[in-house]
Amino acid sequence: MGSPYHRCADGEWRECPSSVNQTPRLPRLKWTGDLQNLLLAVSLVLTIFVFWGPSLLGSLERPSVQGVVEQRQLELQALASQAVDKGNFTFPPGRGAPLLSRQLFGADTLQNLADVLRQRRDNATTTDRDLRLRQVLVLLATRQPEQARALLESPPPAVGQEESSAAVVLQQALLQRADGNPTTVARLQDLAPEALEDALPHHPLYQSLACSVLDLNHPFCHGSHGGALVRLVLVGLVGPLAALAGILLWLAQLGRWLWSRNQSQRPPSQAPPSQPMAAPLTTPALMLFFFGGVVVLGNGGGVLALSALQPWIRASGSTGQAMATMLVYGAQALPGLAVLRWLRRSEGQSGWQWLQWNLGWRSLAMALGGLLLSLPLVLLTSWGVSRLFPHGGGSNPLLDLVLNSRDLTALMFFALTACLLAPLYEELVFRATVLPTMVGSCGAGVGVLLSSLLFAAAHLSLVEFFPLLILGLGLGWLRLRGGRLSACVLMHAMWNGYTLANLVLLSL
Repeated sequence: MGSPYHRCADGEWRECPSSVNQTPRLPRLKWTGDLQNLLLAVSLVLTIFVFWGPSLLGSLERPSVQGVVEQRQLELQALASQAVDKGNFTFPPGRGAPLLSRQLFGADTLQNLADVLRQRRDNATTTDRDLRLRQVLVLLATRQPEQARALLESPPPAVGQEESSAAVVLQQALLQRADGNPTTVARLQDLAPEALEDALPHHPLYQSLACSVLDLNHPFCHGSHGGALVRLVLVGLVGPLAALAGILLWLAQLGRWLWSRNQSQRPPSQAPPSQPMAAPLTTPALMLFFFGGVVVLGNGGGVLALSALQPWIRASGSTGQAMATMLVYGAQALPGLAVLRWLRRSEGQSGWQWLQWNLGWRSLAMALGGLLLSLPLVLLTSWGVSRLFPHGGGSNPLLDLVLNSRDLTALMFFALTACLLAPLYEELVFRATVLPTMVGSCGAGVGVLLSSLLFAAAHLSLVEFFPLLILGLGLGWLRLRGGRLSACVLMHAMWNGYTLANLVLLSL
C-alpha cells in the first residue's frame, strides 16, 4: 500500500483523507469560453460565405414576381371592364372607351398589358409560346396587326413545347386575321372544345379575346365574368382602404400624444404596464443559437429535406410542390428549436413561461392595430423600392408557385405554411428570443432595430429588404409595447394571409 501522506493544498506533507482518491485531471475545454467561441466563429463564416452572402447577392439575379403580378392585375382589370361594358375589347379608331371603363378601369388597359407582356418576353431567356400567344391576342385586340404578325412569324417554341394540331390551326387563323383576311373559322369550330381551350392560354381574358378577334361562337365565349369584377374590387380596394385606416390610426396616435403632452401635469391613469420581457438567453448563447442553429443547421436541414423530396416533387405536380414546401420549412425550423432548447438547458433555464404567449381577444385587437399602423409604411417603402429598382429580382419563390397554382389542395398547403408555420417559427426566433436578449443588452430602440435587421436579412432578398425591415419594426414595436407574443404571431399571419389572398385572387 502507498504512504498515507500526501502533499496537501497548503503545500505540506501529511495525511489528507480527501486526497486519497484524487487523480490528476486534464484541462477541460470550457463551454462558456473556447468551445462556444469556436462554434460561433464557424457559424459566422458559414453564414457570410455560404448561406447568406451568395444568396443575398444572387437574389438580384432571381426572377421577380412583380412583372407577373402586374400582368395578372391588368388581365383582371381588362376582364372586369368587359363584365361592366358588356361589349367587345376593341374600339373603332376615333372612338373613345365608354366613360365607366375610362374612369374605373382605364382606357389603355390592354395597351399597358401589351407593354408588360413585351417586357416579360424581352427579359425571358427562352421562347415561351403561352406568353407570345397572349401578346398576339392583345395586339390584335388593340388593332396592331403588324406587331402581331411579327410575333406569329417568330422562331418556334423551345424544345419541350411542341405545338398540337389545334395550336397550329389557331396560329394559322391568327395569321389570317393579322393579314386582314377572313379567318378559317370552320376549321376552328371543328375542333373539340377541350382541344381549343388547351391551345389558348388558360385565362378567361384570352378566351374572350380570341372569341372577339376571330368571331368565334364557342361555349366559353358566352361565359359571364362578373366574378372578375368582385375580385378586382377586393384586390384594388382592400389594400388602399386598410392603408387609409392605418393613416387615420397614425393621426389618432399623434393626437393622443399631443394631448398627453398638454396634460403632462396630471398623473397617468392608464392600465398598468405590461410584464417586462424575459431574456431567454445570454448574448453569446443568442448569437450561437441564431447563426449556428437557425442559419447553418436550419439551412442544412432544409437542403437535405429538399434533396430527399426531389423525386416525389417531380412526380406529384403542384400539390407535391406545396406539401414539399411545408415539409422543407419544417426541416429548417426543427434544428433551430432543438439548439434553443439545448442552450436554455445548458444555462439552467427551463419552461416556456418566458414566451409570454397570452392568447386572447386583446391579442387579436393588438395585432389588427399593429398591422394597420405598419401597412402604410410597408406599402410606401415597397413603392419607393419598385421605382428605384423597376427590374429588381429576388422575389420569394413561394409567391410564384401560388400565382401559377390552380389546385385547391396545393393552395391549402401554401396557406398552412405561410399563415401558420412561418408566423409561429419566425416570431419565436425574432420576437421571443432575439428581441428580448437584444433589448436587455442594448436597450429598447437598438434591440428592436437589430432584431428587425436580422428578420429582413433572413429572407435573403435585397429588393425586399427595406419593406421587410419596416414590417419587422412594426412587429418589434408591438411585442415591446404589448408584451404578448400571440399578438405578433397573429399580426404576422394577417400580413402573410393578406399577401396570399391577393395572389390567389389574381391567379383565378
